[in-house]
Amino acid sequence: MSIIEIIQADNPALIDQVFAIRTKVFVHEQKCLPSEEFDELDAVAQHYLLFENELAVATGRFRKTDKGIKIERIATLSQYRGKGYATELLHHLMEVAQTTYTEANCFYLHAQVSVKPLYEKLGFISYGNTFIEADIVHQAMEKSINT
Repeated sequence: MSIIEIIQADNPALIDQVFAIRTKVFVHEQKCLPSEEFDELDAVAQHYLLFENELAVATGRFRKTDKGIKIERIATLSQYRGKGYATELLHHLMEVAQTTYTEANCFYLHAQVSVKPLYEKLGFISYGNTFIEADIVHQAMEKSINT
């Protein structure tokens, strides 16, 4: 049986693990440019890692904006997909963000269209037209807090 733990990546060693997962998923698998994947927002966002048996296998970040809480950079290593880890991580991010930023009234994100159903299951609703970000089709989505 796997032991799952989610922690905040709040030191350089943990941030290195965040960046390693994002490099494998977004830069190597999805061919995103490193200059698009890694940005100045990494310094202000709160990053989290999901561990399976003490191995970091998924990551995500969130940050407070004028609109609400933006969830970003959700990534799971390919061999660990299909286990519900992204869902667990998203629940955790939303819980922590809502507790941290009690005045925020919505979560929002830019979902890759291929994983839009994951976010829909969590109550996110699409808005606007699809758009290209890092050469991948995305859909803007949002979820009211306390719904």
